[in-house]
Amino acid sequence: MAPTYLYTASVLGAIALYLLMRSWPAEHTAAGRNRAWAARAIGAVLGLAVFGYLVVRAADVLGTVTGVNRPAVLYVVFSAIALFSAVKLITHRRPVYSALHFVIVVLASAGLFMLLEAEFLAFALIIIYAGAIVITYMFVLMLAQQSPSGDDPHGQPEYDLNPRDPAVGAVVGFILLALLSRMVYEGTPELPLPPGSRQARVDSWLELQRMPGRIEEFVAAEVEGPFTLDTIDVGERPMPRMEVTGDGRDARVFYSTPDGTAGELALPAEARPENVQRVGLALVSPRFPFAIEIAGIILTMAMLGAVILARRQIELTEDDKREAAGMRRLGHHDDPGSPGSAGEGAST
Repeated sequence: MAPTYLYTASVLGAIALYLLMRSWPAEHTAAGRNRAWAARAIGAVLGLAVFGYLVVRAADVLGTVTGVNRPAVLYVVFSAIALFSAVKLITHRRPVYSALHFVIVVLASAGLFMLLEAEFLAFALIIIYAGAIVITYMFVLMLAQQSPSGDDPHGQPEYDLNPRDPAVGAVVGFILLALLSRMVYEGTPELPLPPGSRQARVDSWLELQRMPGRIEEFVAAEVEGPFTLDTIDVGERPMPRMEVTGDGRDARVFYSTPDGTAGELALPAEARPENVQRVGLALVSPRFPFAIEIAGIILTMAMLGAVILARRQIELTEDDKREAAGMRRLGHHDDPGSPGSAGEGAST
């Protein structure tokens, strides 16, 4: 796709979204309602046309890349669901329904990540966004001012009815869409190497070298009796001694038995760490120490904020305050335990 066509489609999509999001003046009158409905109808038709054009072009690119004449069905399905729910997310007049559409966007995006074999990112997206963050949003929505009548959406507060800056949101969103789409269509040399390249295979074997426990499992399945992996001093701690072939397809690990016999074993291709294991290895390595600490602080603050938003305000009486402080209740004339109660007077 030529960049001019892509950017033109993005501009038209931004205009369509702006027409759907904008609050038109004098909507309480018949003429104002007619103008609003006409503008939104134009925005809906224009948006559907842009969406259809982008989907068709994406299908053509996918067919060219995969070498088949049909598009990747799951990619088109997940993309359509995500885009439709994203539009409903920012155009729906009910905040609760907007939050539900946000969950659908997250689930569809997780499906796209699964197609890219990014399992960790897909599950993290669901757990963090569709779980914790949406629950926090729901707390805020339940505590926010709601319409007194479900049949009267205009009774809602102004911040729930009209977006603050629809033009800015539409422009920024479609600028991001144009940039990401061009990267998808044309690619970039700065992206990581594909899994099938030689250097990517060599790097995966080198990451396996940092996982001696996994290597021991494969060696134990082939070698009878006790053994010890040969190690080399690399960095701060010794690592198993491995040799990787020039094309990166095969690797051998060396070991020795208690009687001094040396041996070697060709590791199978499935011994290389999977995507989730590589992510876990990167997280526990010294490469990201501050990121883990900052993430823990942010999650703790989010949990504290959810507790504060969800707590109930209870008015305590003077006696309740004194009792909570460990002091003696003041009491009343009808309290049996008070000094001036009728029961105490009758007993004297």
